[in-house]
Amino acid sequence: MSNLQASNLFSVQGRVAVITGGGSGLGRIMARALAINGASKVFVLGRREDALRETATQAPSGIVIPVQCDVTSKESLESAYSAVAAHTTHVDILFANSGIMGPKMRETPKSDGSVPSLSEVRDALFSIPMEEFTKVMDVNVTGAYYTALAFLPLLEAANKRRPAAQVGVMSAPTAQVIITSSIAGFNRKVPFSYAYNVSKAAVTHLVKALSTNLLPYHIRVNGIAPGLYHSDMADQIFKDGGVAGGGVSDGSHPASLIPLTRSGSEEDFAGLIIWMSSASGGYINGAMMLTDGGRTASVPATY
Repeated sequence: MSNLQASNLFSVQGRVAVITGGGSGLGRIMARALAINGASKVFVLGRREDALRETATQAPSGIVIPVQCDVTSKESLESAYSAVAAHTTHVDILFANSGIMGPKMRETPKSDGSVPSLSEVRDALFSIPMEEFTKVMDVNVTGAYYTALAFLPLLEAANKRRPAAQVGVMSAPTAQVIITSSIAGFNRKVPFSYAYNVSKAAVTHLVKALSTNLLPYHIRVNGIAPGLYHSDMADQIFKDGGVAGGGVSDGSHPASLIPLTRSGSEEDFAGLIIWMSSASGGYINGAMMLTDGGRTASVPATY
């Protein structure tokens, strides 16, 4: 009976995690959720050292460790790996969470209700430098891929620490990579950015490819596809809609946008992270977890 107690099912006690993009938004929630609930070390990686240190101040002292890193640089990833390896012998969970939005789609219809001409659409989109599109792919896809590769030795080390299997006893979870995708990779009507949407579709397939190819090494790979959560990246959406308080209460958004009529909360996301990181999440591999208030499944919404 005791094995089914929540304190056992969802324990992350003693876990070691690495989180890219840990200086803000969902990455900060990941770090705080794990640190508050008993993880022994949580390394937060990102380009902005001040933001990483701010994340560390919001968790129990000494648990969250900032490491400056640019996921688009192999040299930076190697340096971050060395910094993490200097503090721990293994990593149980790697969150490849860094992401950027990129150039925004041209909105349709226009403010007067009319649809822009094809010439207007072409001019607006073609004027964006190719480098801006490519940069989104570099961070969101290539960065996630090379982040996973960089930390494979420490993930393998976590597997080597697992207790020997016993008949009739559930085995401890194997090491895991969790990559942040988005509902924009599924839903054609989420009007963020062509580059962002395409990159997140690629990330979703990356989860499938890595989970298959890392099977012989017992390293699991899963993904998270969030819907609308308040963050630095999504802040303008909330401002444009006049949504206060992070939009987490019923009625904050129209049902035509989000069927549950609210944004995702810190608690929603933290609960998912704890479950995926705990023993009770140890049977998932190659999965994409949608957390979007029913938006993708029920309504192809627009803003």
